[in-house]
Amino acid sequence: MDHVWWTEVVFRGWRQRPGPRYQRLAAALLDAVTRGVVREGVRVPAERSLAAALGVSRGTVVACFEHLAQAGVVARRQGAGTFVSGRPSWTAESGVTTLLLRRTADRQAIDLSLSVPSDLSHLPPIDAATAWCELDGPGLDPAGLPALRTAVAEHLSRHQQLPTEPAQIMITAGAQEALWLLARTGTGLVTTCPTYPGTAGAADGRPVGVLRTGPDGPNPASVERVARAPGTLVHLMSTGHNPTGTVMPTLARQSVAAIADAATARIVEDLTLADLHLDAEPPPPIAAMSPAVVVVGSTAKLLWSGLRVGWIRADEPLRSALLAAKTQLNLATAATTQAIAAQLLRAVDRPWLDAHRNALALRRDHLAAELSERLPGWRVNRPAAGLSLWVELPVASVDAFAHTAARHGVTISPGSASCLDGRHHGFARLSFAGQLDTLTLAADRLAAAWEAHTQDVAAAPR
Repeated sequence: MDHVWWTEVVFRGWRQRPGPRYQRLAAALLDAVTRGVVREGVRVPAERSLAAALGVSRGTVVACFEHLAQAGVVARRQGAGTFVSGRPSWTAESGVTTLLLRRTADRQAIDLSLSVPSDLSHLPPIDAATAWCELDGPGLDPAGLPALRTAVAEHLSRHQQLPTEPAQIMITAGAQEALWLLARTGTGLVTTCPTYPGTAGAADGRPVGVLRTGPDGPNPASVERVARAPGTLVHLMSTGHNPTGTVMPTLARQSVAAIADAATARIVEDLTLADLHLDAEPPPPIAAMSPAVVVVGSTAKLLWSGLRVGWIRADEPLRSALLAAKTQLNLATAATTQAIAAQLLRAVDRPWLDAHRNALALRRDHLAAELSERLPGWRVNRPAAGLSLWVELPVASVDAFAHTAARHGVTISPGSASCLDGRHHGFARLSFAGQLDTLTLAADRLAAAWEAHTQDVAAAPR
């Protein structure tokens, strides 16, 4: 059977069916199986060639086959292809498309709300057994394992253009704990809006002020105004702002560095996403231009969020004050995860970083293109760094749509979670850290959710 038969007979009229594209294709094939046009045991064309014949992406065909495999319509055999299993018994009583849609209610949700690596497949190879060699003594050093502090200092020096000594580093249980410890040394926190959702919690009940951010990050003049207040922590994400993905230009960094040198406030530079620049090489960090700037970072975005390992780069006497606060909080970060983190950081080299960045850039562009095609009313950014898209929807608040998206199998992070001043409730943060076929499937589900949401809004009494 050639591709003409498949496109003009089996999948004829699929574009006129309801729902996202992968569901339309799946319903058309299931209908053909039900009518006996395609019989049990027939091999379906390969994903790539079928996608070309139908004029869709390969990811859409993959999602279609996944959909049908979950429903028991086809079977996917490793190395052999996809074969029709026959008409499932559950199609006997009702409309084929309705039942197929109903069956998908039980499918596994795709989580785009977490801006972290989606699995462990990208990690550089290490010998985890040798991590035990890093351990010694009671394992309760509040500053962290010497091996990890050395690995962090070398990583900052080599890969983030920030010369660092191990004596400047203290290890924390993630970047959020690092911010929490720093907040305890001040009287309030000022951060950008939108911002990382956990920032307000890290303030530990202290007042939180707002720096408005533009296409290149916060304006240095606004930083200078808030930096006049003694005891204030000014939190900046210079490379890979979360959630917008902006990268602060060189001149702005130099201006902020000069402000830090003269400020009575403390400027904290968050480099958690700085390794994940996806276009041009960014300028050196602000901390490389001013010794007054404190740095926080984490393994969560580059390696794996499950490690829960972060750090603070600070000089004395601040470092000693932070160590005293760390001791009161939890004595020390778990030594075993520190040992694994040290191994992983030492394994990160330029070839691995380049390959990882290229893969993420491909995923960023893929999800942005899929959303632009299916949801042209959404304004999709193209971040220069990071792991997520910051998307503007034509609604006053994304919160209600987020519930609809969840019912369609996609979890998203509404802008309200990242907003401190009420201006970003029409936005959503969507992670592109997943595999390409997962992102395609997520875009299809979001399109179906948006169609349902707009219908519900139109039908609501006014």
